[in-house]
Amino acid sequence: MNEDKTTKRGGWTRAFPIFVLAGTLSSCTSDEFPPVGTRYAAAAQSVMQRYHVPGALVSVRYPGDPEWRVALGVGNIANRTPIEPRSHFSIRSITKSYTVTVLLQLVREGALSLEDKLETWIPGIPNGELITLADLAGMQSGIADYSATKQFQAEFGADVARAFTEQELVDFSIPGSPVFAPGARYEYSNTNTVLLGMIIERVTRAPLDEVLRARIFAPLRLTGTSYPSQVALPLPHATPYEVNVVTGTSEELPLINPTALAGAGAMESTLDDLATWALALGDGRLIGPDLQRERIDRSRVVTYGPEYDRYGLGIGILAGWWGHTGSGIGWQAAAFYDPRTGATIAVSINATPVGDRGDLNLAQEMFEALADVVATR
Repeated sequence: MNEDKTTKRGGWTRAFPIFVLAGTLSSCTSDEFPPVGTRYAAAAQSVMQRYHVPGALVSVRYPGDPEWRVALGVGNIANRTPIEPRSHFSIRSITKSYTVTVLLQLVREGALSLEDKLETWIPGIPNGELITLADLAGMQSGIADYSATKQFQAEFGADVARAFTEQELVDFSIPGSPVFAPGARYEYSNTNTVLLGMIIERVTRAPLDEVLRARIFAPLRLTGTSYPSQVALPLPHATPYEVNVVTGTSEELPLINPTALAGAGAMESTLDDLATWALALGDGRLIGPDLQRERIDRSRVVTYGPEYDRYGLGIGILAGWWGHTGSGIGWQAAAFYDPRTGATIAVSINATPVGDRGDLNLAQEMFEALADVVATR
């Protein structure tokens, strides 16, 4: 199977490409609407029906309200098994937000600097003496995306269970690099966060999974989240699908080896954990206000890659909400925080689109619909 590189709402799709909102604000008052929970449900169901979504897990946390959470649809289409609310799922590119958060923790501790050159930590990358760690985190390095290369697509498509090393992933990108001079423009590249994961391992002298557990999973009590290296998801989990959102036809997809994604997209999680992460990522509690401000202030208008209004250091903004999306090979997810209200929205869907609307991120679509409700409550 081949891999197609998508733009705007990109992701790992059935052809095996990797990876990543804006709502329309109403001028009506909350008195004109039914209770907010009913409106959340209607918004989520409308996306399910419009795009033939098999299953979805959804959480809206609004300060002062009980959490609104729901499991919609099925975890397995063939036997119509309802999707389990405690299901584990792949979060794909949301992994990037974790990887960059650890990088910023190390910056705060003085172990490295955002202005450090890539060559200092990983020699041999084209333009490595010019590329900064901030360029990597902000998708401005000019390093080609390994997941878009024909060689990676051929090798991965031939065996989706194959294990890759981080260096092998990076090596796929070298012949096509540099695409542009560091900082010259924004271009989403999964190679950037694979490299950051490697740098984190060199600085901490520990595997990235151990670093993530110690620095993020344990402090936030994310008991259902992991950075796996095997072709498996913890139970319970839904079946991943590709769905033609126009016709409604679907096909079951395999689980893949997460080492093919590394620090750019290997992680899995649960709805509870994803909602907790949306808040921690959005309010910056793990890195402090100064670095959170810098993470956001370095944001740049998105021109090539997943659909954000702007993208900072491992974080994007859509309709005023800060967070991240993920997409690829049967899974789509979104985790966002609204700094104006303190609300969070987390969504996981067990499908990726194909066909004429294959560029959609269905979790993003559901986030957008729910964000509209939050904006008009």
